Amino acid sequence: MKAQGVLGSAPGMMLGIAIARATPKRFGYWLAARIARFSARRRNNLFCTLRTNLAHVLPPESAPEELDAAAERVIYHAGVSYYDMFRAGVDDYVAGRAPIRYDPVEWERTLDVLNDGRGTVLVGPHVGNFDLAAQWIAAQGVEIQALSLADPTTGNRMQNWLRRRRGMLVTPISMSALRAAVARLRKGGVVLTGVDRPVSPDDEPVQFFDAPARLPDGHVRLALQTDAWVVAASCVLEPDGCWVLHVPPPLEMERTGNREADVRRNVRRVLEVIEGLIRLAPDQWEMFEPVWEYPAHDCPHGERGTPR
Repeated sequence: MKAQGVLGSAPGMMLGIAIARATPKRFGYWLAARIARFSARRRNNLFCTLRTNLAHVLPPESAPEELDAAAERVIYHAGVSYYDMFRAGVDDYVAGRAPIRYDPVEWERTLDVLNDGRGTVLVGPHVGNFDLAAQWIAAQGVEIQALSLADPTTGNRMQNWLRRRRGMLVTPISMSALRAAVARLRKGGVVLTGVDRPVSPDDEPVQFFDAPARLPDGHVRLALQTDAWVVAASCVLEPDGCWVLHVPPPLEMERTGNREADVRRNVRRVLEVIEGLIRLAPDQWEMFEPVWEYPAHDCPHGERGTPR
């Protein structure tokens, strides 16, 4: 079963919102732990995909039991991410009641970049609660155009509906959406997109952790075309139950005059930052799709995983 079917279906999302609004936080976290445990025991496709992705991120000497435990924690953190995002309403974001902590100096530096009139491509890995962070940023008065999947599932459409409700302009990727993104960046605006999920088999392989992966390069092409900054961010759960926003220094695209070489070089530079953000909390990397091309592997005592 794919992650969208477990965590992102329309009925599941509506049920999640109802549960989050009607129950205490400790119940939501307890429920997330039970779902994670059930998935780990079944060793279903979702669990096996997570486990195989994590094998590229965790130390190579990690034992099978460590991979199992990390994959289970990812599912737990995904459930907690949804719960906390559903629980916070629009007023909570605006009034600063959303459970997010940030470094004031880091955030001030980020605000300066977002507001300097040059344009910013905001990127992030699927770590922790990036949706919560993006919606919090939007609530601070930053207008964001989010480039979402070109062919969204029902669950993705529900996510996009929720993002729009919380102040974001969500545009599934298309030629018109990309033209709007270029225009927005040239006017000094902000465009948001994920960068650690494969979207097309035609994308050029690029080194990601320990092996090449076919990851998108559109964020770099947008930045090169519009002379925009690239800013990476993540939002990870700390032991005290608060989500902490991490925003490394902005990247300026490097140019040599060779367009395609510049794209490849800058994609790798951005991914180096993304790798650092994932390493902060690898057991919160909620990547439910196979990232690397590899032969099918064993996921003992259950269904085989989905790696291809």
